[in-house]
Amino acid sequence: MDLLHSLETFFRPPLSLERGDRAIVAFSGGADSTALLWGMARLAARRGAAVVAAHVDHGLDAGSAARADAAAATAERLGVPCVRERRPVPLLRAAGESVEAAARRVRYAALEAVRARHGARWVATAHHRDDQAETVLLRLLYGSGLAGLAGVRPVHGTVVRPLLGLPRAALAAAVAAAGLTAVADPTNGDLAAARNRVRHQLLPALSSPGHECPGYPGSAGQAGFKKNGGLDDLASRLARLAERARGAGAAVERALAPLLLAQPLAHAEDAAGIAEGVAVPRRALAALPAPLLPFALAALHRRAGAPYPAGGAARGELLRQLAAGRRIACDCGGGWRWSVEGELLTLRRAPRREPPHDFTYTLEIPGELEVPELAVTFALHHRPVAPWMFAGAPHRAGLALPLVPGDRVTVRNRRPGDRLRPLGARGSRRLKEVLVDRRVPRPLRDRIPLLCVGERIAWVPGVTIDHGFRLRGETTAWVAEILT
Repeated sequence: MDLLHSLETFFRPPLSLERGDRAIVAFSGGADSTALLWGMARLAARRGAAVVAAHVDHGLDAGSAARADAAAATAERLGVPCVRERRPVPLLRAAGESVEAAARRVRYAALEAVRARHGARWVATAHHRDDQAETVLLRLLYGSGLAGLAGVRPVHGTVVRPLLGLPRAALAAAVAAAGLTAVADPTNGDLAAARNRVRHQLLPALSSPGHECPGYPGSAGQAGFKKNGGLDDLASRLARLAERARGAGAAVERALAPLLLAQPLAHAEDAAGIAEGVAVPRRALAALPAPLLPFALAALHRRAGAPYPAGGAARGELLRQLAAGRRIACDCGGGWRWSVEGELLTLRRAPRREPPHDFTYTLEIPGELEVPELAVTFALHHRPVAPWMFAGAPHRAGLALPLVPGDRVTVRNRRPGDRLRPLGARGSRRLKEVLVDRRVPRPLRDRIPLLCVGERIAWVPGVTIDHGFRLRGETTAWVAEILT
């Protein structure tokens, strides 16, 4: 099956890509994503749809900016607009988070922001069959269950992976046939990363002629793999395992759904974030056979929106508390917690209170920029003065700024010693005192994106503007907005 046929087959209802639709292609500039962008550009042209390439520069090595330039040049050659997003992963890593996990989290957040900004239907990534094989092996090594063995999913929310049925070699061949040049990412050869060790060492070793699998039909001396193509055959087998695990997991979840009677908890917005989750009658879990309980709990985590199910220790503690019949209070990782409310067992995520790392961004106006630490977009545009600007609004403000198009402003979170003159005040005050007086919860104070003109704070979203930047009879204003 060639690349274009794979895309044509994948994008059929309900995963349509039709006239007027738009898709974002995650584009690193490497061979895999170059093949995907080439194919998506042609598919979109046939169907009257539009494609935008999105390149996320992780800033992990000195050559990342040059690779971003090369990616943009390739996209231009293909006639596809390219959005470049720089997200310095070393600065955005959470405590205890690996570089690989941080890069993945930051990348998908940036891609989703680009998708939302462009009104696109999908974000397409270039994961292929060999990626799937690597994922399955990694999950096996880490002792994953059925859900983990399902590997990379073809569709996850707005993210689609249309090339999972094709091997890496097929994508490289498509790039060569198109006369395109891909860029090489040196981090892909770093054996400190577990996936790279699986790719460059474990998979080749498992598929070598000298590696035997006792008891496996046709495996003596790896005759089966030799006959069917060695590494290619092993990758196919692992990809089939993922497909079967995915099917089995879906079947188990369908069977469990009418037994669990799970219901989503209402999203309760409070001062520090959003609490969310699911609830299930306690007796429904108690009635399940013991072997099904881990699957039921994992299904409830997915229903709640948790990225991963509870670990073995947390699951064991919950089951122990359930069996004891006493009060239930059990943390299960990632800020999620089991508890009892009447006859309901609830799984909730606690409001997110961890302050972000310090951030500072420069914005050339008029324009917009992503603030990944807050998962918002900050915008500043010139607009006619409107009545709402004098009434106050939590996420936007009209300001009289001494700026012209092409000037730059700064968007950052607070720093020690910050001061401003709140609207209507006689003189300047410490920002900390203003936030306390306005009863801004402590967890939110470091999450406010401040608009600064030079060294002066012009706007504290949801709190005040600096008195010196108030509107005084102007017909136009600079409108600052926080877009989510």
